[in-house]
Amino acid sequence: MSTYQNIQTGFSEGVFSLILSREEKRNAINEQTMDELLDAIESIPNQKDVLVAILQAKGTDFCAGADLDWMRTTQEMNIEQLQQQNFKLQKVFARWYDLPVFTIALVHGNVVGGAIGLVAASDLVIARPDTSFRFSEVNLGLIPATIAPFVMQRTNFRFIRNAMLTAMPFNADEAKANHLVDVIADKGLMQSITEDYISFLRKNEPGAVAQCKQLLNDLVLNRIQEPIDQHTTRLLAEVRKSEAASERIENFFKKASKRNED
Repeated sequence: MSTYQNIQTGFSEGVFSLILSREEKRNAINEQTMDELLDAIESIPNQKDVLVAILQAKGTDFCAGADLDWMRTTQEMNIEQLQQQNFKLQKVFARWYDLPVFTIALVHGNVVGGAIGLVAASDLVIARPDTSFRFSEVNLGLIPATIAPFVMQRTNFRFIRNAMLTAMPFNADEAKANHLVDVIADKGLMQSITEDYISFLRKNEPGAVAQCKQLLNDLVLNRIQEPIDQHTTRLLAEVRKSEAASERIENFFKKASKRNED
């Protein structure tokens, strides 16, 4: 594992942990945080036996959004330089969204601006009851451009439109009602629910999970170039011929036969 300054990582028994740890800045995102997140996320597919990646944070808040002190230092950049910086942030969201493993975000406290992009790009979001969300961009004269594609594919359009245009905060119940959050649980129950999901993931074929996730992401983001019926039927045929599927199906019949004998 690499050593980072603004995040912490760990790996144990198939679980990759990614922890925002810039507590003194409420885990606000600066360029170093972006670089570290990108490096850590891009390392996950290269590590053996990762089944799930979990994103969480230390301190009172999950993430306060962009580090405004850092943003002030970028004012002298030209548009091209700023765009390259924005590409980096968008890449963080995209890499997390497209990871070939199941991703879980455990959120608490304040979740602001760009942090909601990471949340929306996760497969499962579990929030504590006191979590507060806010798209603060327009209040600062900005727009939530890089996170919008990921938020839009997950949530109710009318709700998020109003939340982005007004910059009004909303709570965990509202986030769950509009599909930004999947489960609301206190700190103790959070761990139990996470372990339940992990126990189910351990039973699944990792390659099938990765291919299923890629298919769903491609469908939602309209990334499939050939006719949908051609793509899906060909993909299923290829998977059916895979060694992993053959072994799993054969094992199913062996277990069924053994049960019948008993």
